[in-house]
Amino acid sequence: MLPWAHCHASADGLRLSLRGFPELSPLGAGPWENAGYRPRGQRGLEDLVEVTTMSFLEHLEELRKRLIICIIAVLICTGIAWPLVPTVQRIITQPLNEPSITQKWHYEIESFLLRKFPDAAKNFGLDQPEPPQVTPHKLNYMAPLEPFFVQMKISLIVGLALAFPVLLYQLWLFFAPALYPKERKIVVYFIPIGTVAFILGDLFFLHLVWPLVISFSLRYESAVLFSMLNLTAFVNFCLRLLLLFGLIFELPLILLILARVGIVEVDFLRRQRRLAILLSAVVAAFHADVLTMMAIAIPIYLMYELSILTVRLFGRPRTAEAGEAAEVPVETGLGPPSAT
Repeated sequence: MLPWAHCHASADGLRLSLRGFPELSPLGAGPWENAGYRPRGQRGLEDLVEVTTMSFLEHLEELRKRLIICIIAVLICTGIAWPLVPTVQRIITQPLNEPSITQKWHYEIESFLLRKFPDAAKNFGLDQPEPPQVTPHKLNYMAPLEPFFVQMKISLIVGLALAFPVLLYQLWLFFAPALYPKERKIVVYFIPIGTVAFILGDLFFLHLVWPLVISFSLRYESAVLFSMLNLTAFVNFCLRLLLLFGLIFELPLILLILARVGIVEVDFLRRQRRLAILLSAVVAAFHADVLTMMAIAIPIYLMYELSILTVRLFGRPRTAEAGEAAEVPVETGLGPPSAT
């Protein structure tokens, strides 16, 4: 791609700021040399990567190539994930047969207080707690091939998770030509950190949020109300939240990359805190119960605050932003008339 150019109108005429080298300017080298301009600390052309011009159709062709590779990677990983489906089903249905993590914490805390501080616990009316009990539940299906299609869906989602590093790499290859060599080196950190962040989001959901949601739902059971959880609805709800939490934990990395390429700044992110709260609530509002909404909205906003901290610590320095473009006067005849 051609370097980015910015034009500034000032009192002494039209000034051109070119992000790159004078040899790439269509205006020729004369005006630049007359101004004594040596871009980027007197570095020569040997520091340049090859600069090419791509038409709109060439961009579409590049995008088509990346999408084909992504689809092939997802299909291959989906086949690899097929034997893992029973294990995934057992993990996502585990809250139906076991106490939630909060119930376990409540029992362990009360037991610890009674064991370590028996007199104080009795004064507060704490009795010996009973171990948390959960009535086992089973999922129901009402269509002949419903379990098979659910198995295919789980395999596709797990395959998407396994292919996530490939998807990140293809995304990076699509945007890399527009970046400088130093910015391209971010790929060394982009793929592993992005993959780890996605996995951490899924683990956070499966071990904390998902048991809370299911425990909250099962509390509505009574003598006149019992649950008949549908297999497809249960799995769809879980997989949708699983992908959502994986993407939520990608937010700091995405905003850091946008900051490194100069699209966003930390001051801009700080000014948009109210908008971030609103968008967090809007995304969470697509889920019916209040507990799920809070379990989604709070992590989204916390990831946004973490993004601000990350951009502040590792974003592009202001000195680098100021030195990206050098203003050089160009004789265009648009300046103020000279005194005669």
